[in-house]
Amino acid sequence: MWKWFVLIIMVLVITSGIGWFYLKRWVKFFVDGAVQRRNQWFATEGAALINPGWERRTSEHQASHADFWLQEHTWRIETPDRLTLVAAAFVQKTASPSWVIALHGYRSTGFQDMADVAQHYYEEGYNVLVPDLRGHGRSQGEIIGMGWLDRLDLVQWIEQICQREPQAQIILHGCSIGGAAALMASGEKLPDNVKLIISDSAYTSVYSEFKWLLRKYTKYPVNRFMVLANRYARRKIGYSLIQASVTRQLGSNHLPILLLHGEEDRFIAAKEMETLLRATAGPKECRLFEGCGHLEAKEKAASLYWQTVTAFIEKYGLD
Repeated sequence: MWKWFVLIIMVLVITSGIGWFYLKRWVKFFVDGAVQRRNQWFATEGAALINPGWERRTSEHQASHADFWLQEHTWRIETPDRLTLVAAAFVQKTASPSWVIALHGYRSTGFQDMADVAQHYYEEGYNVLVPDLRGHGRSQGEIIGMGWLDRLDLVQWIEQICQREPQAQIILHGCSIGGAAALMASGEKLPDNVKLIISDSAYTSVYSEFKWLLRKYTKYPVNRFMVLANRYARRKIGYSLIQASVTRQLGSNHLPILLLHGEEDRFIAAKEMETLLRATAGPKECRLFEGCGHLEAKEKAASLYWQTVTAFIEKYGLD
């Protein structure tokens, strides 16, 4: 009898060890796919799986705003970890203290995601700065910051504007991880020059976003998987997924915030907006756009989108 008992224990130990080995391999695969700049899986499969039609929409968007983008002036900053980050600046010919910093989404660039936003604000008389986030576009970095690393880069861009124009009045307008970065930055010590934040399709935390995508696209044991992913991320990218929390940062925020989201977003759940609203201590408004997927509202519902933004700026905005 005891021989059978020992055999059963050995089988359990071996199979659990194999299971643990493969789970750790999948954790590495998943986190690397999410945060590595030149990840082969994401380039060939991941983008089409998570956000289908992205390349077509991006191509159309670029073509319609290419002439405007030719006006850009190139700005650069160097981060404390010695990365050179690049931004496109669009400065009014007649001096204006009004500025917008427009922040793009995941695995995109300022031109790809924010040319329409930049052109809209510029034509309304604002100066506009459009950074490429670290690990994107013309900016250096092999690890995608997921908003958390980008929040401190954003503080540097704000300082750049204030050095050039001490009386600047600044609006932050971010989309996807750009929106998350803007909201995360609100928990830092910002100068009084920053007046309000507009965030389109942001998540509550990197941890919650990864967990939601896992449940949607895989059959992994999610809770156990995320514990390992959190540990691996801390070693791989220098911060844990739990630490990268938008809601925690919003607890220190008192700036007015406008939250926008597409009701049919398949990349970031629309319900995230409700949690963000509860988290912030400052004035807040929101708008959910029916029939719109991830970052589609500013094109599919452009009139309502910009009416909402303009009304919010007029209510809370610039002096």
